[in-house]
Amino acid sequence: MSSLITGQVYSGFQVMHQEYIREIESSVYTMEHQQSGARLLYVQNQDDNKVFSVTFRTPPADSTGVFHILEHSVLCGSDKYPVKEPFVELLKGSMKTFLNAFTFGDKTMYPVASRNEQDFANLMEVYLDSVFQPNIYSQREIFEQEGWHYELPRSGDELIYKGVVYNEMKGSYSSPVTVLIDRIKKSLYPDTVYRHSSGGDPEHIPALTYEQFLEAHSRYYHPSNSYFYLYGDLNIEAKLQLIHEEYLSRYNRKDIDTGIALQQPTGITGLTAEYPILETETAADKTYVSLNYVIGTSLDRELNLAFAILKSMLMDSNAAPLKQALLESGLGKDVVSFYSDSMVQPMLGIALTHSNPSAKEAFVNLVRTTLSRLAADGLDEKLVLAAVNSKEFELREADFNQYPKGLTYNMEVMKAWLYDGLPSTYLEYEAAIASIREQSANRYFERLIETYLLNSDHCSVVVLKPSQTLAADKEAAARSFLAEYKASLTPVQREELVLNTEKLLARQNRPDAAEDLQKLPKLSLQDIDRSAPPGVPTKEHRLDGIRVLHHEAAAGTIAYIKLYWDTRVLAAEQIPYLELLARVLGQLETAAYSIEELTSEIGITTGGIRFQNEIFGAGTAGEGSYQPKFSARIKVMQGNIGGSLKLLHELLYNSNLNNLSKLQEIVRREASGMEAMLNQKGNEIAAGRVLSYFTDRGMYEEQLGGMAYYRFIKELASRIDQQAELLADTLKEICGLLFNTQNVTLSVTGTLDTYAEFTAHLAQLDLRDQQVQFLPLLSALDQAGNEGFMSASQVQYVVKGYDFTKLGFAYSGKLQVLKRILSLTYLWNAVRVKGGAYGGNLVLRRDGVLLFTSYRDPNLQETLEIYDRAYLFAGEFAADEEEMTKAIIGTLAMVDQPLSPGAQGRQADRHYFEQITAADLQQERNEILSTTSGDIRQYAGLLQAVTQQNYFCVVGNESKLKSVRDLFGSLEELVK
Repeated sequence: MSSLITGQVYSGFQVMHQEYIREIESSVYTMEHQQSGARLLYVQNQDDNKVFSVTFRTPPADSTGVFHILEHSVLCGSDKYPVKEPFVELLKGSMKTFLNAFTFGDKTMYPVASRNEQDFANLMEVYLDSVFQPNIYSQREIFEQEGWHYELPRSGDELIYKGVVYNEMKGSYSSPVTVLIDRIKKSLYPDTVYRHSSGGDPEHIPALTYEQFLEAHSRYYHPSNSYFYLYGDLNIEAKLQLIHEEYLSRYNRKDIDTGIALQQPTGITGLTAEYPILETETAADKTYVSLNYVIGTSLDRELNLAFAILKSMLMDSNAAPLKQALLESGLGKDVVSFYSDSMVQPMLGIALTHSNPSAKEAFVNLVRTTLSRLAADGLDEKLVLAAVNSKEFELREADFNQYPKGLTYNMEVMKAWLYDGLPSTYLEYEAAIASIREQSANRYFERLIETYLLNSDHCSVVVLKPSQTLAADKEAAARSFLAEYKASLTPVQREELVLNTEKLLARQNRPDAAEDLQKLPKLSLQDIDRSAPPGVPTKEHRLDGIRVLHHEAAAGTIAYIKLYWDTRVLAAEQIPYLELLARVLGQLETAAYSIEELTSEIGITTGGIRFQNEIFGAGTAGEGSYQPKFSARIKVMQGNIGGSLKLLHELLYNSNLNNLSKLQEIVRREASGMEAMLNQKGNEIAAGRVLSYFTDRGMYEEQLGGMAYYRFIKELASRIDQQAELLADTLKEICGLLFNTQNVTLSVTGTLDTYAEFTAHLAQLDLRDQQVQFLPLLSALDQAGNEGFMSASQVQYVVKGYDFTKLGFAYSGKLQVLKRILSLTYLWNAVRVKGGAYGGNLVLRRDGVLLFTSYRDPNLQETLEIYDRAYLFAGEFAADEEEMTKAIIGTLAMVDQPLSPGAQGRQADRHYFEQITAADLQQERNEILSTTSGDIRQYAGLLQAVTQQNYFCVVGNESKLKSVRDLFGSLEELVK
């Protein structure tokens, strides 16, 4: 690794500061480009998952979404790479571990990551050219496609708005959560940039002109307003040379005022707004009431860490005192909270959900009286210790799921750097944690409550009410405006709109020139490892009569312990209760602990204990088409493994299921939570419903999280006051059948030392041993329900598919290449680019599942027709060796994603249950590597056979679904 010297200049970048940050085991260099004023941070370490990003400070002046549209548009062709969508071409043929862009409330970020050195260099070059030299200035159609335009195919047609961002935000603003956050910001920051929607409000997006769009890029996408970031084991001097010589050397410093002003205290403000529901929905119990506070500034690392911990104490844990008080009050069916420190003035929100407008005053009073009591009487010492320990565990574990570690650190860096603070502020945490620990014994958190909450001079109360007419009113207003606008045009002007529509469509249909595609940097198959990456090893043991799997992984001092119970011991009518059981365990007192004591012990002893349902594919022949499991997961530091197993035993066998009032509360919260989920995840609901038509596994999963579970939990909530005792008895019976050694598999991921500690303390788990009887699995009817679920959403989620193995086709790794090609070529162009949806994708699994899906889609019948024509695209598919190489490499990139130790253990468990061997993975890889365009053409018959089965489901706009009522087997309201 390079060793840079403070004060020296490297390719125009002067090293301003260097420090070693122990928490992330990295040397951090802060630099500045002398000529252009660009800032750069290099985080140097031995991580081979390298990250690059460039970020611009982009405070919005309105809610037209100009920076969101720019984020999409600059990736649609540039000076060096003049293809229509270099972003998509990279997705097709890169070994990237991350490739995307983000629009935040005050910044726009363009990050890439890869473990392959050549690939990383390619990604950097394309992104640099995209942001600094985009084709938006010469191709207005980019703005129209990604932002918005008037769509008029023929002069006599109805005039409509169309655009990817426009439809994306129509979908986003259909969610009450989006509307709530938007209104909270308006209430807290009435005079600053945060009052605007940086993503774009659909009502305001059409006010954005092409000229304003270009001016925003010209002003804000300048190196003087940029923040470069590099991370990992890389040749920093070569990267600095590339950035300087190819781009920054062309720019001189420019005085750009993008500073973000602080909002002066507003006192206590109020705001009332509406969100849409169906005309037939009841408005009762569907109001959100939120109490919101501004907390200092983001430059105060300790304060923000402390408030994240305090929010967890007050609202997140099962024993959180403020949460308990609000739930017990009956003012709403559930409560939620958030703390956002990715803005110059962080905000805390505490909200009632599924409430009523009349609850506002009582809610605010209850929050204040509860906080006053806690500040006066003091917070429970163990509750404080548990919350601090949990946060420290989270920081030390540094498991960021699908995000590369370096990208998450990039986002943390921006929390201070964007506001002229030290970039390292949020990379360090040990001093802040130590200070918080030391002060916590001296009323530290109580003083925070008093200072920032009880005595706040900057807070708001937002009431968000449901409206049965809002969606129809907005739709009617938009159609009326467009009709009036069209009527005001002369015939020549109308014909101009028709020509513009044709011109945009022509661009979308026009293939990229071969010579332009050749300009994009590429990998070759020689850059790719032909061997499947080795997973963590799995060793199977038998300990105390229990099957135990050990996955040796470099997890440091953390152990990841999972228990999987086979749920075939349960009858069909008991299955929906499993999802409720996963919510109940840990939220009830036990024989040894009150709920407060239990929550504290879990926080002090572990990094968390979680229960969930998991379904694996088929394993041993004769055992069925899927394997349903109920699982418990423990994350724990070495030295505490015995204590964590003892706690798990207490939860499994001694939870007080006779606490009827708590069960009633949990059921009501679960019902309201499911209702909220339906409004936010229409794509998942539609996909789950289609799967339940034709797969046994899908039918089972529907009972645990889809429409079937929603109906179950809503019905249970409606009669829970009369049937709480029956529920308790049912849960007890399930626990008695489930939790024993005869149907459990135990998995431990970690080092040999942590495994040795686990085996030494396994007896503390003390599972009961009794004979079990396995019952038949749930099975699908294999009938096309073809349901339509109507909501107040302004967009659709359209899903269609079937099981190709039932039609005589076999799985091959070549199908993964087909998935990649269809998703990034055919569906991308037809559903997203031309159709205006935010996304279109193909889902394909080893077990034969193939699903076409769309996301935030303005269309319905047209999208189904696109799916039905996919076989024609495949049958005519012709690609040269270079294009096939890209498709193969892009497919392998998805297979080879790096995993954290915990994720490695979960993958190894899945491979064990589904009996996927190293030889199977290598065979799949060989099939991927050998895929030809002829193979893709041969799958045309498979695609046609799947779509001809005509199994589909749509979640979306009520009037849109009713307009094609005859398509559906049934139509019903999504939420009742």
